[in-house]
Amino acid sequence: MSQETIQRAIQKAKEQVMWGCRTMVDKGYALGTAGNISARVEGEPLFVITPSARPYLTMKPEDLAVGDMDGNVVSGPYKPSIEFSMHLGIYKERPEVNCIVHTHSKFATAVSAMDGVEKVPVIDIEGVVYLGGEILVAPFAPPGSGELAAHVRNTIGTNAGLLMASHGAIGTGLTMEDAMISSDNVERACEMYLAILGAGRQVRKLPEDYMEMAKKKSLVRRNVVL
Repeated sequence: MSQETIQRAIQKAKEQVMWGCRTMVDKGYALGTAGNISARVEGEPLFVITPSARPYLTMKPEDLAVGDMDGNVVSGPYKPSIEFSMHLGIYKERPEVNCIVHTHSKFATAVSAMDGVEKVPVIDIEGVVYLGGEILVAPFAPPGSGELAAHVRNTIGTNAGLLMASHGAIGTGLTMEDAMISSDNVERACEMYLAILGAGRQVRKLPEDYMEMAKKKSLVRRNVVL
């Protein structure tokens, strides 16, 4: 690619990230500077990511950082998100993922902090269609640590959503809209899970044959290569 073409691709990725930031704040999934968002640069081994400790409400495209797949920060006026390595790990593990949204949404964070919960079971058909199945919980590690990045990379599997213990949620997708829909479905599933537990009941299991069929369709829909 020519430098002009690369810069256009970077700008497009920045626009996606900015849309994601605005949407995340509008949905109440992050307060202040919590959470982080990234997007691959089409056709290049690069990705754009939000900077560390910068408020979303005043963030501009030129504030965003650009990193490469070797873990280097290529450009940006500010230090990138402390979860830079976590985003990089997902991109390496899941080549079909183009966008990542990490939220501190209320219900997802509550479930992620529940002692003994290692996964959120599939509650309804949305959980299979959009997320690919149950939502796993990555073990706790300090935010921004290499240990957390490794836990996330080892836990996410082929699903579109994930919880991080006592931390929050991750949604992934082919586009930023898809990643936000994944985040929406993680939050929705966690809210329903808490409601079911609060009612003193258990989640009804969907039939195995339906689950198998729906999971296959979800993988195709999300371009997941096994």
